Amino acid sequence: MDFIEGHGVLGMIRFPDGETPKYNRTYLVVTVTEKYIEVLNVSSIEGKERKLAYAANMVIHKYNPPFLKPSFVKLDSLTRVDKSNWSNLRILNNGRTLNSEELAQIKKELNDRNNQNADNYKLKL
Repeated sequence: MDFIEGHGVLGMIRFPDGETPKYNRTYLVVTVTEKYIEVLNVSSIEGKERKLAYAANMVIHKYNPPFLKPSFVKLDSLTRVDKSNWSNLRILNNGRTLNSEELAQIKKELNDRNNQNADNYKLKL
């Protein structure tokens, strides 16, 4: 299976805490290598509007494609999926990818968040 940054995928990927979801969930591919992909959990906004106030959540303004409903991405959910686990993932929306500007903004926010966490770790040492 060939993934592209910006693909939406559906499947059951272990949460960062090690638990496996009980049903298929939606993800955004943010990094692609030969050996793994990195994904962020994506959730529809409907009924979860209060979660948009969390700093770790970011609205996807131009969500379609690849997502059909207004959605947000969870910046604190970055997960690496090894190639051996790709077979249970399904690419959404005929492989159409997220708007490149929207993807770039999400990746920038993710990078800024990771840099801030690294700086906070250094301060604790």
